[in-house]
Amino acid sequence: MKFPGIPAALALLLSGAASAQSSVQVYGVLDMWAGRSETSAGGPASSVVNSGGLQTSYWGFGGAEDLGTGLKAIFAVEGYLLLDTGTGGRTPTDALFARNAYIGLQGAAGELKIGRVLNPLFVATAQSNPFGGSIRLAPLLAQVWSIPMGRTVYGDTSWDNAVAYTTPVAGGFKLASIIGLGETRSGTRTNNLGATATFERGPWMATLTAQRVRVGPGLATVGESEQRTYFAGGSYNAGAAKLFASWNTAVNQVEPGRGRTAQAGVAVPAGPGSILLSWAQTRNSGAPVADTRRDTGALGYQYFLSKRTELYAVFQNDKLSSASLGKTYALGMRLKF
Repeated sequence: MKFPGIPAALALLLSGAASAQSSVQVYGVLDMWAGRSETSAGGPASSVVNSGGLQTSYWGFGGAEDLGTGLKAIFAVEGYLLLDTGTGGRTPTDALFARNAYIGLQGAAGELKIGRVLNPLFVATAQSNPFGGSIRLAPLLAQVWSIPMGRTVYGDTSWDNAVAYTTPVAGGFKLASIIGLGETRSGTRTNNLGATATFERGPWMATLTAQRVRVGPGLATVGESEQRTYFAGGSYNAGAAKLFASWNTAVNQVEPGRGRTAQAGVAVPAGPGSILLSWAQTRNSGAPVADTRRDTGALGYQYFLSKRTELYAVFQNDKLSSASLGKTYALGMRLKF
């Protein structure tokens, strides 16, 4: 849905020629699931009605103003929400617009964003597995990003105080870079850095990411802790099936420790939907984390009611080497608007 005009303050900030074209669009994803939730070493299983099965629910509005000569001013503000309770954010500490909150410019030279920006590493992990951006049900994202499954990658899925630049696509390649400024006194080690190279052509997709974080969730001491992550992922659409694979390593520079995660998956068209299958394994080594191995597998089916609405069913097994098996059953619905 589109509305003419943009807020007066933003229009003044992004003002161009009097004839400039502008628009605002409201959009988002609403995702709910019910079932049994259990993770290995996470305590007893529970019956749940939860928000965010295949994708974390969010809403937002964004837009663009045509400045002429191919240049556009862009903006977006997006916030997460928990549909099961009607509260905002993924947790009580989330900001109102924790997913994205930026303004920027877009043109022939690429795209520049300034504000709170989605982390390119998170985007790369979502592209490299059949369950997409599901932090709860996708084995890869659950092991890499979720606290209940011992997240291996530190920092948030979006970065504060960020400057992000994405190059134009050339020959199927594009490069996304991001810096998150710590906004502390000079000399304090609080800057985050990340870069992602992506290639997409025909049935192929490949992505490489390097990230260094010094501030954000998971880090023990702001300004002193540091983690470096290297990620490689990709997919190949063979028609009868789409294959996925990824590998990453996350190395703690101050507190010794390393987590290595491998993942393989497939999506197979079946009737009015797709069968999804993925397995991931993380091996942790070194203090402060004891040497452990976690294996997580998921089997699901997406049933497309329309281009924007789908039903899904997922069964997930999760096993930490030092604990008993955890089983999750999920029946859900995702609606995009």
